[in-house]
Amino acid sequence: MPRRISDEIISNICDENDIIDYVSQYVTLKKTGRDYSGLCPFHSEKSPSFHVSREKQLFHCFGCGASGNLVQFVMRTENLDFVDALKLLADRAGIVIPEDDENFSSADHEKKKRILAMNKYAARFFYDCLKDPKTGQNAQQYFKKRSISWKTITVYGLGYASDRRDVLLKYLASKGFKTDEVVEAGLAVSRDGRIYDKFRDRVMFPIIDVRGNVIGFGGRIMHNNKEINGYKIPKYLNSPETPVFDKGRNLFSLNLAKNSKSSDIILCEGYMDVISVYQAGIQNIVATLGTAITENQAKLMLRYAGEILICYDSDEAGIKAALRAIDIIADAGGRSRVIRLNNAKDPDEYINKNGIEKFREAVKNAIPATEFKISLIKNKYDITYTNGKILFIDEAVDVFTHLKDAVEIDAYITKTAEDTGISRDAIFSKYREKTSKSSYKKIPNKTEYQKKSAQRQRETEKKERVSASLLEAEKRLLGLISQSKKLYKIAVSQIGEAEFSTDVYRRIAKSIYDSYSNGMPPDPAMILNAFSGSDISEASEVFYNLEIYSGDEATVRELLYTIKLEKLNIRISTETDAAILAQLFTERQRLLDEKNTWEE
Repeated sequence: MPRRISDEIISNICDENDIIDYVSQYVTLKKTGRDYSGLCPFHSEKSPSFHVSREKQLFHCFGCGASGNLVQFVMRTENLDFVDALKLLADRAGIVIPEDDENFSSADHEKKKRILAMNKYAARFFYDCLKDPKTGQNAQQYFKKRSISWKTITVYGLGYASDRRDVLLKYLASKGFKTDEVVEAGLAVSRDGRIYDKFRDRVMFPIIDVRGNVIGFGGRIMHNNKEINGYKIPKYLNSPETPVFDKGRNLFSLNLAKNSKSSDIILCEGYMDVISVYQAGIQNIVATLGTAITENQAKLMLRYAGEILICYDSDEAGIKAALRAIDIIADAGGRSRVIRLNNAKDPDEYINKNGIEKFREAVKNAIPATEFKISLIKNKYDITYTNGKILFIDEAVDVFTHLKDAVEIDAYITKTAEDTGISRDAIFSKYREKTSKSSYKKIPNKTEYQKKSAQRQRETEKKERVSASLLEAEKRLLGLISQSKKLYKIAVSQIGEAEFSTDVYRRIAKSIYDSYSNGMPPDPAMILNAFSGSDISEASEVFYNLEIYSGDEATVRELLYTIKLEKLNIRISTETDAAILAQLFTERQRLLDEKNTWEE
């Protein structure tokens, strides 16, 4: 990923992707005056309130408030972050985004494009082989036995790799790809001086990234024979690392899970676990790619969820993997819970035995990561005996020392005291022994809390004092000066960029002022790239407003008058010093007299 994508490249990407063309993939748009309208894709409605401007390259919904430019539309519809949304649009336009590596070139970009193209052809080829009544018969029976429907097969693009040695090689050659390219893509291997298809006689699982690219494959044998003719046969075989595939930075089915709108993501070990759970109606589920979870994978999941629910196999290896996952997720700044499945090895088996509602119940009852660790320690010792209590507390306190939240530490120390009958003070003393003074987390004192609370209250009251008419005047003024340098010159002499009422308006004003100072007209779509979250709606309303009002000098002066008057009224309503109040009243009268002069 590039350290920072330059404004020039972002501008090129936006220029090469028309918002009307892209939005039309999701919304049926109808020309209405200078803009286009349709039913909003972000909320349910019967009458169109969603508008798109080709001129400004912006969208805005007057129903739910969703607003922004094309990049932000992609972020919303595809549930991508800013960089991934830009990459998707760059790929669509054939634009190269430079990588961190100084040696990266357009040749590297072309290589990646060809590998992705090969993977796409291969995925379709495997799917067609599965559909074929002759070649895919055994694979069809395998999925039928595993209760996987054709609808689910289609959603995941599942397939079958023929047992013939070079059938995929020949197919890709017919599409114009050279043998060495197929090997580099991880779809073929060189052995004994000959080149063969890497995947043979396996059901196939395409691995798709969050932008919808097929980046690799997983293949599973359909029998239990781990050895054929003296050769060990791996149950699962994954694509090797390639220029487009990094196992530690991707997850199986995240392309589907990211659109689930869930506040958490379920993390499993196997592809079939994910597919079975998804088919049963739970879409927020992913799996690692044949390796232990990495910090990059944890961070990737935390982009789309606030909490990770770990659902690994219930055997000893699965428990060890769950403990490792808990620590990695915590190091990545996330929270986790553990789903416990009784009398079943994995989610696939559990659902087949107990049904989806029981699985939903298990998900609902997932236990916090710390509680899971403590329960494993408790199972090791008989705490009805004194020695068992001592050993249990000693090991449990080791867990507490890694916690970052003072309330959580206090809660688990209290719970341990209740479970063992050992005093809370004694356990806390043991905790203090194991925690150095430098790393000990102090609970904020009451005075500090009160100060922060009072500060938040003051900020809230300040925001409430800003009148709706002032905000409306500032919004309209910014919208007008963004379209006219002449009107900008009138405004800039009377209101500085730092004088606007909200942080969003101040940032927009700075961008507009900077653009004109640099001899360039402001670009609303580019300005909006600096905003995220709830700020996007407030910012885009500055540039996208269907109200028709004149954009002449008189309008700007009227808006500036309103802004000055409203700010004076706010100061008057909060001032307690009599002398200053007198000055403010005099200033307001002067402003009113000046307005009367205009009207005459």
